[in-house]
Amino acid sequence: MGGGTRSGSVHEEPLSLMGRRRFVETLVGAGFSATMASCLSATDFEETDEGEVPIVYAHRRTDPEDPTAIEPVTKVVPSRWYDDLRSTFEIHANLDLTGVEGVLSSAVSPGTYGELGASIQIDTIDAGLRDTIADLLDGTPFDVSVVDTSAGANVDDAGPERTHALEDGVEVPGGVACTNGESMATLAPALYDREGERVYFVTANHLYGGDGDEMRGEGCQLLTDQGTHPLGVVERGYGEEDIALVHPTEEFTPSSRIAEESPGEVVGSFTKLGLADLKARGAEVRKTGARTGLTSGPIEAVDGVSCIYGDPCKGGQLKWGEESDFVDGDSGSVSYHPDPEDPDDGLLVCGVNKARTWWPGENYVWGSAAYVLEERYGYTF
Repeated sequence: MGGGTRSGSVHEEPLSLMGRRRFVETLVGAGFSATMASCLSATDFEETDEGEVPIVYAHRRTDPEDPTAIEPVTKVVPSRWYDDLRSTFEIHANLDLTGVEGVLSSAVSPGTYGELGASIQIDTIDAGLRDTIADLLDGTPFDVSVVDTSAGANVDDAGPERTHALEDGVEVPGGVACTNGESMATLAPALYDREGERVYFVTANHLYGGDGDEMRGEGCQLLTDQGTHPLGVVERGYGEEDIALVHPTEEFTPSSRIAEESPGEVVGSFTKLGLADLKARGAEVRKTGARTGLTSGPIEAVDGVSCIYGDPCKGGQLKWGEESDFVDGDSGSVSYHPDPEDPDDGLLVCGVNKARTWWPGENYVWGSAAYVLEERYGYTF
C-alpha cells in the first residue's frame, strides 16, 4: 500500500513561490484532497521535516461568542502513514463492498504510526464470501467478521436515566436525558448551522422515526429532577445520520458543554483524518450518555458504511469502544476527545452515537462521525 502518488513529494516543490491556485493544484496532485489543500499553507509544509506532512485534524471555533469563527487546525504526521491511509480510503470508497450480497458493513481501520498499515474491516453473514472479497480488494489488507444478526438484542440494566438539575440554569449541556413523551434519548451539545444564525438541541432521530420535515413540530422535553420541561420542537430529522434538530423554546438554550466533564466545553470537531490520527496513536474517546454516564474506549474503525438497518446504507460511520459502553437511552450522545494539540482548552466531537452491536462476532458502538454533518449540511459543534 501507499505506492503511486507520494504526499512527501511536495517537499521537493517551491511551494512558497507559488500562487494560491498552483499551490492547491500541486497538493491535489500529490494526493491531498482539494478541501484540505485549500486549508493548508506553504508555511505548514516548511515547518515539517522530510518524511512528514501536515494534515487538518479538526475545525475549531476561535470565538465562544461567534459560532461562525471556525478555523482548520493542523498537525504533522508521517507521510508514509498518510499515503497508506489515503490509498485505503480511496479503495474502500470506490469498491462499495456493501453492494456485495451478504456484506452488512465495511470500514477502514487506520494503521498505527511506524507499525501496522491500514486495513478494511468487513462484517458479513456469509463466511463463503472471503475469497470474493479478497479478489475484489486485490492485495489490500482486510479482516472479515462473520456475524449472526438473528441473535436478539442484549438486555441492559444500566439503571435510571441521568436527569438534569434545573438549578444549573437555563443552558442545557450535552449528555443529559430527553424524551418525546414515550421514549428517552440523550442530548448532544449545541449544534450550529452554517451561518451561525441558528443553534439547535440535537438528539437521536430514531426517537421520532421520521425523516426530513415529517417530524416538524414534534415535541422534545428535558428530563429533570422535577419532571419534564419542554425544550422545543423538532425542525428537521436526518434518517441516515440519525440526528433530529430541535428548535429551542425561549426558556432553555443549548450549551456547548458536556455534563460533568472538565474541561467540558466543546470547541469543534475532528475531521476524518483527525479520527484516523486518534486511532493511530491508540487514543481513547469518551462519551457521556443519559443511561450509562461516562464511558471510554479506543477507536476501532472510521469511514464506515453500515447496512445493518437496511436501506439506505449509512456512510461516514465511526466505530469505537465495546457494546457495554452504550445502552438504549444513550442514543444522541456524542463521542469526544480533548484537542490533541491543546488538551486543556476544550473538547472536540468525534461523532454522534446511535447504536451498539447486538450480534455475536462483533463488539463496538457506532454512529455518524461529526465531519459528515459538516461536509453534508454545514452543521458544526
